[in-house]
Amino acid sequence: MIGIDTNVLLRWLVSPDEWDIGSSKSESDLVEKTIRAKGAEFFVNPIVVAETTWILERKLKLTRADVCEVVDRLLYSTNITLGLASAVNDARQIYQESNVGFADCLISCINRGAGCAYTLTFDKKAARQAGFRNIQIRD
Repeated sequence: MIGIDTNVLLRWLVSPDEWDIGSSKSESDLVEKTIRAKGAEFFVNPIVVAETTWILERKLKLTRADVCEVVDRLLYSTNITLGLASAVNDARQIYQESNVGFADCLISCINRGAGCAYTLTFDKKAARQAGFRNIQIRD
């Protein structure tokens, strides 16, 4: 199994025509050929998933539905193993039904899986979601 970094994953998921990520068509072709190689297996850790979804949302301005489709593509690829796949899947469900960023959803799901009752945050959007609590400043 071979690990994949965010910049490689993005070159697989995004055509150079759609967004200039500093890659050439030949880089994207190389990534595509590598990922589709017979018997090749790859590992994508949850940090890479969080970085990728952030770029898809913020830089490419993809909709939540489109980002969920990308996460589904990763979850169900036959030659890709996602680290903490159940947390990624749970985060995807929460993300689809909320207005919270994918990374925050993933943080909450990973923390819950580690036995945390909730996750403290200053993020007002996240604090409204199950699994988060707004930390209160007291004088």
